[in-house]
Formats: sequence, C-alpha cells, structure tokens
Amino acid sequence: MNKKMTTVALAAMAMALTTSCSTSKKAQNQVHEGTTSLEVSKGNAENMDPEYLVLSDAQEAFVKKNNQFALNFFSQVAGFDSKVISPLSLTYLMGMLANGADGQTQQEILKALGCEGDMTLDELNAFSRSMMQYAAKADPSTTVNIANYIALNKHYALKNEFAKAVSANYQAGIESLDFSNSKTTAHINDWCKKHTDGMIPTIIDQVDANAISYIMNAIYFNGSWEKKFKKSETKLENFRGYTRDIKRVNMMHRAGKYFFADNQLFSAINLPYGNGAYTMTVLLPHEGKSVDEMMKSLDAEKLAAVSGQMEECVVDLKLPRFTTELELPLNEIVSKLGAPSMFDSGKANFSKLAEGNVFVSKMLQKAKIEVSEEGTKAAAVTAATVMMTSLQPEPRRVVFHADHPFVYMITDVRSGSIYFIGQFTGEN
Repeated sequence: MNKKMTTVALAAMAMALTTSCSTSKKAQNQVHEGTTSLEVSKGNAENMDPEYLVLSDAQEAFVKKNNQFALNFFSQVAGFDSKVISPLSLTYLMGMLANGADGQTQQEILKALGCEGDMTLDELNAFSRSMMQYAAKADPSTTVNIANYIALNKHYALKNEFAKAVSANYQAGIESLDFSNSKTTAHINDWCKKHTDGMIPTIIDQVDANAISYIMNAIYFNGSWEKKFKKSETKLENFRGYTRDIKRVNMMHRAGKYFFADNQLFSAINLPYGNGAYTMTVLLPHEGKSVDEMMKSLDAEKLAAVSGQMEECVVDLKLPRFTTELELPLNEIVSKLGAPSMFDSGKANFSKLAEGNVFVSKMLQKAKIEVSEEGTKAAAVTAATVMMTSLQPEPRRVVFHADHPFVYMITDVRSGSIYFIGQFTGEN
C-alpha cells in the first residue's frame, strides 16, 4: 500500500533470546528454510478455511482475559511520555515459547496470557492460527501482516515437536544460521525490516554467538480511515501536557457521524478503518481527570462495556497527527505480569524446545505508530453505510477534542483483541 494513502501505520517487533548453560549440540532436526507470513490479499483470503471465523467458547473467554493482560502490560509502561506497545505481538511470542516450555515455566506463561479453565495450549495455538487467518481475510483495503521467525544457531537443534508446533500454528519460518558470522546480524535485521515495511529496521545490535536462537514476532498494520480527514483542516493548535504545559501540535479536524460514549471519567470514540473490520478506540479523560485515573478505573470487562454503550453521534472531532515509537526491554515487565521463571537459568524449563539448560536471557519489543489524515477510495464507498434515514431520530451532537493526553487502542471488531495500545501526551 502506498504510504501516501495511509492514515495509520503501526509496527511491532517482539524478540526473545534463548541461551543455554550447557554444551551445544549439533542440529539434527529438519530446518524450515526461509520465513512464512500471512498477509492480506485476495489470493490468501479465497483459500482460507471458513471455520476460522468462529471462536470457541474457550477462545472467546481467552480474548477477555488476554485483553486484561494487555491492560496490565500497558500499566507497566504508562508514564508521562507518549508510548505505543503491541500486546498481541507479545502474546504471539509468549505463545511460541509456551510450546517449548514445560512444568512451572509453561504454567506461568499460559496463566499470564489468560489461558485458564478450558483454554489449553492447543486452544491457544488454534486461536493464534485463527487470528493470522482472520488478518488475511478481514479487509482487503487494510494490510495486516503477522509474521513469526526463529533464527537458530547452527550448532543447536530444536526439538522436532516444537518446530512442528510453531511452524503449523504460528507459520514460523525457521532458519539455521552461523551466529559467528558477522553477516548474520544484518540477515536477522533484514527480516525485521521486511516484515514491518521498513518501520522497524533493526531488532538486534549484534548476534550473540553463544545464543541458541532468536525467536521473533512482527506485526505490521497499515489502514486507511473509513472517513478521511482533510489536510486543509489540519492546524497548529495547543495541546496541554501532563504538567499543564502547552505544546503546539498538528491537530486534524473532521465533523461527522461516529460511535461515541461518555461517563463521569472519560469520553470514548471509535474511528473505523477500511470496511470497519478494524477500529481505533480513543479514550479521552474529562477536564480535571488524568490518563492514570482513567486507566485505573478500567479492566477488560468495563472496557468491553464501554463499546457496548456507544451510540452514533454527530461529532466535532479533533485528533493530533503524530508519530510515536518505543523500544522496551521486557524481562522485568513480563516477570511482573506473572511469568518470571523463563528468565531464571536455575528455574526455566524449556525441555520441549531444545536439549540443555535453556532460558530466555533477553526479551524486548520495538513498536512504532504513524497517524495522519489520508484516506483511500474505500472510505467513500463505505461512508454511505452510516447515513441515517429521515425516519430515524436526529443523533445528538457532541464535541471530542483530543487536546490533552489520551489513550488509543487498535482492535479487530470480530474478536475484540487489542493489537496495539498507546498514549499520546504531546511528544512526537
């Protein structure tokens, strides 16, 4: 998709570096050369199993718990600066690791992600596969690329069952590489750059020759507003930061019909992309309230309730044009989210991943978002679908001016899964 015709582009990379304290073992398993990813295209969509459209009861319950994981993840990184993270990217990475884990390590990973009750590892794998298939079908005008990759030290072997599981359920490409070769760093980073359309050009500075593998997930989202903003309406306007300091930002403006809700703490608005399969939900605290107060009042259940309370209104909308990027070490954060043992060489149990005393020595995520005015021709086609007939009551008129710190989420409408969550505080 031409970037000039893009309203929002997001990318996230999550990476886990696995290391062993024991002697390396020459690889014996079948290596899956190259990488595989599913990308939105009519060719892919036509070949998809229609069953992917339906989530099991266990998977629906998982989405709610995984969205709580997303909110908990966000609470660990929120502060005074603009930030963006991808809970779904971390979910994919931890899901792959769960297939290589056993005992307490596996239990911690699954519980942290929201796998409880009937939600087994097999159900998680099926959910992950379903989400990738959904991304390939949902909206031909929106690019959603979910890719998984394992760069394997050629002196080590992955367990066959692990390799089969991540290949079948996560479409993970597996490459056996020479970690002592200086070109390997560039090779791994090239995969990262390719699968984020250049938004995240690197994920590692230098390959660790002693590592077993680099396990990675990339999510790239490129969508056009269903209802575009006009560049001529964008003006430099005041934005009040956390400390009430005044910043000047490029404020986009549009008046139109959107789904909107408000309560005592905040207002919320849904800004759909393309055919409506994906949406950005913006949560704006009321005057005198803060993002921190707002987010502490929310859990996954209450967030879902906000969506259910939305009504179509005529909205005077102002939203900043912005770019935010973040590099985030995850060891401490994931430990606080309930899965600490994977990082402890004395406690980690990855006996299903490879031979030896395997643990995750480093985990990190890079994410970036660009939000602008542009739209595509698809917006004009779908805009007519929100028109109300003269027999219906006149929608109420509301003002939604995002001129102070706010939170935004990118979700798919079908499952409600949070792909990206971030906050804008006035700093690009």
